[in-house]
Amino acid sequence: MTSSSTQDGGEGAGQRPRDWRRRRRSDRPAPETADSQAATSRPSAEATDEVLSQPLITFFEPALDLVVTYSGPLIFSGIIGLVTGIVVVAFISSMRLYGFIDIAIGAILLGGVGAVLFSNVLTAFVSRTGRYGANTLILVVAFTGIIVVANVVSFENNRRMDVTATNQFSLGNRTKDVLSNLSEDVRATAFYKDEDDTDSPELARRRNKVLNTLEEFDSRTSKFTYRVVDPDLKPEIVSKYFGARPAGFVTEIVVVEGMDSGRFDVLQPTDASYTQLEQDLVTSTLVATGSEKKLIYFLSGHGERDINGGTSDGYAAVRSGLEGDNYQVQEMRWDSTNVDVEVPLDAALVVIAGPTSSLPEAHEAALDRYLEGVQSDGTLRREHGRMIFLAEPDSPESFRNFFADWGLLISTGYIRDVGSSVPGLPQTLSLQSFNPEAPLEITLPKGERLQAVFMPGATAIGLVQDNLRTGIPLAATSANSYLIDEPDRTDPITRGAGADPSGPFVPVVRVQSIGQVGSQAPTSQPEPSEISDIIVFGDSDFLSNSSYNQGGGSDLFLNSANFLVGDYSLVSIRPKVFAFREFNLDANEYDFVRFSSWLFLPGIMGLMATFVWWVRR
Repeated sequence: MTSSSTQDGGEGAGQRPRDWRRRRRSDRPAPETADSQAATSRPSAEATDEVLSQPLITFFEPALDLVVTYSGPLIFSGIIGLVTGIVVVAFISSMRLYGFIDIAIGAILLGGVGAVLFSNVLTAFVSRTGRYGANTLILVVAFTGIIVVANVVSFENNRRMDVTATNQFSLGNRTKDVLSNLSEDVRATAFYKDEDDTDSPELARRRNKVLNTLEEFDSRTSKFTYRVVDPDLKPEIVSKYFGARPAGFVTEIVVVEGMDSGRFDVLQPTDASYTQLEQDLVTSTLVATGSEKKLIYFLSGHGERDINGGTSDGYAAVRSGLEGDNYQVQEMRWDSTNVDVEVPLDAALVVIAGPTSSLPEAHEAALDRYLEGVQSDGTLRREHGRMIFLAEPDSPESFRNFFADWGLLISTGYIRDVGSSVPGLPQTLSLQSFNPEAPLEITLPKGERLQAVFMPGATAIGLVQDNLRTGIPLAATSANSYLIDEPDRTDPITRGAGADPSGPFVPVVRVQSIGQVGSQAPTSQPEPSEISDIIVFGDSDFLSNSSYNQGGGSDLFLNSANFLVGDYSLVSIRPKVFAFREFNLDANEYDFVRFSSWLFLPGIMGLMATFVWWVRR
């Protein structure tokens, strides 16, 4: 019996216990004592069990062993997952979902390894080295948090300071007043192609100037924001403001929009160099918010059309159309007996619609001064004048002479266009051909071609060619057209000595003039504000109440008015003078500045390091 028990015990000792917890305890070295020796000599109760139970953790033991074996790569992968996920979430909004998935995978890997090696992790933190590491980690996190909070506070409460001698980057007082008193949120949209696609250095310079100015506006108030849009990448935004106009024609344009009212104004720079950009932005902001409106004056007192008249030949529809475009329309009445007359200083545009009586000399002189940009007392106006004249074949001679002084020759006959006239109305001109070189804002608004313009009894407009003016026809008749002096005759005379002059003729023309005919030409190119702008139509009937909604005549007139007053400024802000301040150095001074900037700071740091080492050695 004894030998048999010993043999059984030997077999039990040679086998590993089936229970995982017992096997762990059996693997531990134990001191050999009398009790243990006695226990080995006695029959073991466990040895007599036929089947021993196994805990659930036994099934996961191989996986846990693999985690322990590859803990290093798993930790590295988890860190990479966390870092890449945070970067994707922070900087790539379109892939934010994948960034969160990456962060979750990294957290699972690190958490799994930490759970399996919990005792090692705990020992690492409890040990002396671990405590130092934990303290260092806490200090780093605290320092990072302080930096983040300080940056957030500074970004929310930042102040810009202009340290240039001429306040090159400071806004004018008028601009600050407008921005501080905004009644609604305003957003500016700058249409520029991507900076990498800009090959022109001049375009890149203007782009930077526009964005810097918009940033300055944005920093002054929370009610003004801006965005930069590539028209090729965001055609839906282009169509919102410009309709079907091709995106290729929408570049280097700034649109200022009132977010509550929905009104917007397309900024037209005063000049190509954007020297008056701040002034132009303030004007567009005032227009978009409705704070101020540009004033259009209709001259009266010489038999002109009545802007308040509701009869068939009145111009009430024209007034409604201009007011619908956010203009303020007023009558400028000059009676024939008035001698002391002057165009108001706030006039953005003067319209003379179909006069029937003569123009007194005092009135002619006042209009001349307006176009020349001066007042009766000799003081300069802010800008030279802009004018629209609606002529007729029988316009008074005094008005013809007035516009002849500005290089515009108004004919006395009416245009009979055999190739393009309204069926059944041979004297009504049907304008269908518009100059492709004319401003698109007039002839191709929002990318949509104008409808045919019907002009009853329109006359032709000629232009004096000299070095004081440039003119461009906005539309022209067909080649099969004639200028007939007899108002009741419709059949043109095409042959013989009395043949009617043949076309094509120009019934609408735009002229920019530096001065009157015979004036002395300037020695240098004048500023854009020193050039008058005139558009003359050869007819006034096409805008009467009875014809206003027929064809595209109303659109042609409103587009012309919008174009002429587009860059008219409601405020006057002097541009900042750029002062070039050169730093002149001789060779020795230049070497001192160069080498001291290279070596001074590193040398100071080296001396400080040497001093610390000497003290602590």
